[in-house]
Parts: sequence; C-alpha cells; structure tokens
Amino acid sequence: MPSRFIAFMIAPCLAAQLCGAQGIRRRSRERQPAPPHPCHVLCVPSVALMPGVIRTHLFRGPLVRSLATGAEQRLPSTSDFELIVAVAARTALPRLSLFGSVQWLPNASEQRNPFTLYTASELGEAVRANAPTVTMGASVAVLPAAQTHGWFDLAANVGDLYSQAARPTDKSAYTHKLDLDLVAHLHAFAWTPDATWLHRVTVFSILDYVATGLPEAGDEVPVGRLFVSGARPTALITGLSLPVTPPTP
Repeated sequence: MPSRFIAFMIAPCLAAQLCGAQGIRRRSRERQPAPPHPCHVLCVPSVALMPGVIRTHLFRGPLVRSLATGAEQRLPSTSDFELIVAVAARTALPRLSLFGSVQWLPNASEQRNPFTLYTASELGEAVRANAPTVTMGASVAVLPAAQTHGWFDLAANVGDLYSQAARPTDKSAYTHKLDLDLVAHLHAFAWTPDATWLHRVTVFSILDYVATGLPEAGDEVPVGRLFVSGARPTALITGLSLPVTPPTP
C-alpha cells in the first residue's frame, strides 16, 4: 500500500488525538451510548469523508472470450484507492435512515477501466478511469451500536447507483443500477472522550453487490469480447470514516 495513502488515513487521527484526546480514560464496557434524539420526518444530516480501498470481483472475476481468437480468460480482481463523500440523515421511523454518496477513484490507472476492467490496448484508445459515481437510497440499522456497547454496528443499504454504462444495450454514458450493501462500522476509538473528534472516527467495511446494469452471460462488451459468465459484481471496500460535521443530537 503506498506510503502516501497510509499517511493520508492516519494523519487526521493523530492530529485529533494530540489536540483533543489528552487525559484519555478507558471507556467502561458497561456504559451504554446515549440513545438518539427523536426527530420530525428527517433529522439533521451528517457528512463523512471515507477514504478506503476497493477490491473488485471479490469471488473471482467473470470468464470472457475473444470472438476474434476464441481464447478465454478470467478478468482479474483489482484494488484501487477510493474516496467517498457520504451524507446520511435519520428519519422519524426507528432504524431507518436516508443516505447519498459520491464515489471517486482518483488514482485508478488510465490504462484500465475500473468498471469493465478492459485495458486501453484492448479498447484501442486511452481510458479515463476517474469519473465519479453517485448513490442514493435507504439504510436500515440491523445491529445498532447501542446493542454492542458502542463498539460496532451493522446496516443494510438499498440504493440507486448512477454509474458508467456497462450493458451492450445501454444508450447513455451513465445508467441507474440497483446497489445492495452490508455496511459495518468498528468504533475503534470509542475509548476516547466523547467530546473529541477522534471518538467519532470509525473503521468501515462495505460488502457491495450491484444487482442490475452490469454485463450478463452472452453480452458482448465491448464489441469483440463475449461474457461467458456474468459480471460477478461483488466488491469489498474498507477504510476510515472521518466525520466532517459536528455530532448530531
């Protein structure tokens, strides 16, 4: 992992610890986190910056065949740095939240498209691999932090992913896709004082599955390359969630 990426993730935490975490005492495991305040319809939204690493084709890549040569190969898994800006707001319904996020792969190689995984040489021209994507949807708290003494939580997300076209029948550059996620947060700094910024920093993991809009078996994407099996769009994203807005009541 590049040293610049490690420094980017760790530096904010160290700065917060030096500025606001002096006199830290270990938080009792028996102490329960304060329950969230009720709100009318939609609560005050929170914003988080989430740098992480995305691993595509988590359970092996799809098999594709060159129509020119008949040769078959399995598309490899790839790892890229991903930057997510997420906005979330609780609703008046228990455990239900609404969210929106923008995802960006700033360091993705220009020699490979991170969505179709084809190289520039295969496509015959350079690939711009750093276009952002947008997701909007609803989140249900499966395991709230209050039930784990504030140490971790688990949520299930259903969203609309607006990202680059991937089917041979797509008639626009971006298309809507059904996106399903399992999102876990480890409250690794829960032992710090509640008033510090570091206390709200978490380690997140997202098991992501794009259910629609990706190549299926029999699709020719791009022209001359046939998908023998479906795209297998399961990915894993892991990183740090850094709060931007003040804590919500």
